[in-house]
Formats: sequence, structure tokens, C-alpha cells
Amino acid sequence: MKLLLVEPETQGHFLSLYARNVLKSLKNKKNDIYILTSRDIKKTKIFKILKKENKDLKILYCKNLVYSKNNFLFNLIINQFKNYLNLKLAIKKYNRKIKFDSIFFTNLDHIDKALCFFRNPFYSIKFSGILVNPRIHQFYKKKISVRYIIYNYLINKLFSLKKLQKVLTNDILFYKFTSQKKYRNKILFFNEPATKEKKQSPINNIIKENALNVLVYGAIRYSKSIEELIEITKLIKIKININVIFAGKQDDDVKNILEKKYLKKENLLENFKIINRFIEPEEEVYLFNKTQLVWCVYKNTPLGSSGVFHLSCNYKKPVITNNLGLVAWYNNKYKIGPILNFNTKSDLINSSEKIVELFKNKNKYNYYLHNQIKLLNLIKKQKKFKELINQIINKKNK
Repeated sequence: MKLLLVEPETQGHFLSLYARNVLKSLKNKKNDIYILTSRDIKKTKIFKILKKENKDLKILYCKNLVYSKNNFLFNLIINQFKNYLNLKLAIKKYNRKIKFDSIFFTNLDHIDKALCFFRNPFYSIKFSGILVNPRIHQFYKKKISVRYIIYNYLINKLFSLKKLQKVLTNDILFYKFTSQKKYRNKILFFNEPATKEKKQSPINNIIKENALNVLVYGAIRYSKSIEELIEITKLIKIKININVIFAGKQDDDVKNILEKKYLKKENLLENFKIINRFIEPEEEVYLFNKTQLVWCVYKNTPLGSSGVFHLSCNYKKPVITNNLGLVAWYNNKYKIGPILNFNTKSDLINSSEKIVELFKNKNKYNYYLHNQIKLLNLIKKQKKFKELINQIINKKNK
């Protein structure tokens, strides 16, 4: 079977984890696999890793796809239409010669709203994919709201597409929301795949001994509450030795916040370590093994899933969250780290105290650690990502 794996992302979690694990899941199967991605992938280390691990992989190229930075629904849909048309043109171009049997999107969130307006979006080719931020369940308690009506319409249209086979989601709230829906049989819940590297590569002068090492990992975006973390660090450093590690490629707006001149002015230079580049898989192992806490505090994307959050569970690391969305739902239910609040100066002080306590009180830290291990054991009982990918592809083969 000729399978097209679509992955236009060149930063963050998707390419290095989802695309890589889809390919691993289908290894040794009788599939002719092509990957459609952005030309920017050539600049990344993960490109070399993918080629090394999959010597027969055929690389095809399309224009860059990006998320709309404007959260207004109209802008989101316009942005998705641009992404969809770029993808459709690329698929049409390559399909003339190759004749794909099936398409798998590792990130449907780029185009899921635009797909709703087309009965046959990809020239009668069957397709499936991963959807991590479907949005509709943000508004389901307010069924009279305009946003709920629009999102409900769009999600129903998406799942009514005959050529859509299966959608995988790691958003347990969305999965529960759809439990009584007519399209329920098209949705599969997956646990974040765990990539076990055989070795770890140390990064010099990153970890501090006798300090609280806090990891901010992945694509370093403004939505990860960077400014709030800086304010909290200013309060914490007075009481304990804290070392905040930013590990991953930074967005332009974050670069300005993390500028050395600014940190020096705030007297925080010695409390921050910054690695502004793609982190190798072996380096990821080292960072998660050597740090005590992982920063998973998000804003502007209150119910979106977080790859870093799921990675933290796989590495058995307590997390720091705020009280919003899917990440907060997990933390409230399983008690896997401190929950912060930044609404007032008093909230900020209380939040900093919660983090300080984890460094001073080993029992409190071990309580969160124990709960994270319990959560991981629960997750392991679910179907593995590899099994679901094979289930989808094998069904298409029949």
C-alpha cells in the first residue's frame, strides 16, 4: 500500500514524536511510505534522524503550514483554508504519479475546520489523523453560545466525511465529550507514545547541583507563560537556589523576553539556562532525568493538549500547571504537581511558595512523584499508540 504521511511541522513536538513513532509503528510492514513535509525540515536535526531510521522513506515537500496566532474564529478558519489549499495542491501534484492509497495526518489541527466545507477533500483518497485540540468541548456547557453552535456544526461536518476513516486524540475531555455522539466510532483515544532512547547525552553547564532545576521544554512559545515564570523566579530566588532551563527553539516574541540584557537587568541571569535550538532525543532523556520539575503552565490555549505534559508523565516527573484546561483536569484529578494562580500579586506570592515547598519538603515532592507514577501505570493499561496506528492502517489494507 502507498501511504502518504503528512507532517508539515518542523518545530516542537509533532515531527520529533508523532511522525517518528508512526514510522516506527509501520516498520517491517508491507507499506510504501512517503512523507509530505515542509522544506524547512532540511534545516533540522530530526530530518537526519528520520532518514537514518527509515532508509527507504521518500520525502515530498509542500509549503509551510502554520497556526493562526489570532484566536478569533474567523481568522482561524481563513488560516486553515490557506493551509488546506497548499496541502491539496501538493497532494494533487504527487498523486498524479504515485496514486496514494491512504493519507495519515500527524496534525489535523492545521486543517480540521477547513475540511468541513469539502465533501471529498483529497480526491477520493481515504484519510485519518491525529487531532489534539478540537476546541468544541470548551463550550459544551454553554450550548446557546454562538461559538458552541459553530464548533458543533464544524465537528459534525468533519466526522460526516465518508473518506475520513479514524481520528486519534490524546484529549481525554474531548474523548469523553464524544462518548454519546453518532460519530463516536470514528474516534480513538491514544496515550502519548514513549520513545525510549538507549543512551543519554549530557549538556554541559545546564544542571545545577543543590538547586531546584525546572525544565521548560519543546517549542518555547509565549503561550507557555514565560513572563509569569520570570516573575515567580524573582520571588523564589530569594529563598532557594532555582535553575530554570529553557530547552527548545524559541519563537521571536519569546527571544525578546529572554534577552540576556533583560535578565541581567532583573538580576536573573544566573538563574536561567537557555538552549535555543532543537533538542536531540538523547539530550531530552538527560534533561528529563536530571531536572526535578517540568513547567506546563499555558495561557491562550486553555483546553489544548500538551505534548510536554504527556512526556513528563512518561519520564515520571512532577509538573507545575495553572488551573486551565486538559492539563489542569489531569492535575486536579491525580495531584501530580503544584497548581499556580497569577491573577493578583498575592496569588503570585502564594504560587512561588508552593514551588519553594517542593524543594524544602521532600515528602511533598515524593507525594507528587508517587502520583505521577500511578498515573503512568494507569495509562500503560490503555492501547498503545503503535497498536492503534497498525489497527488503522491494516483496516485500510483490507
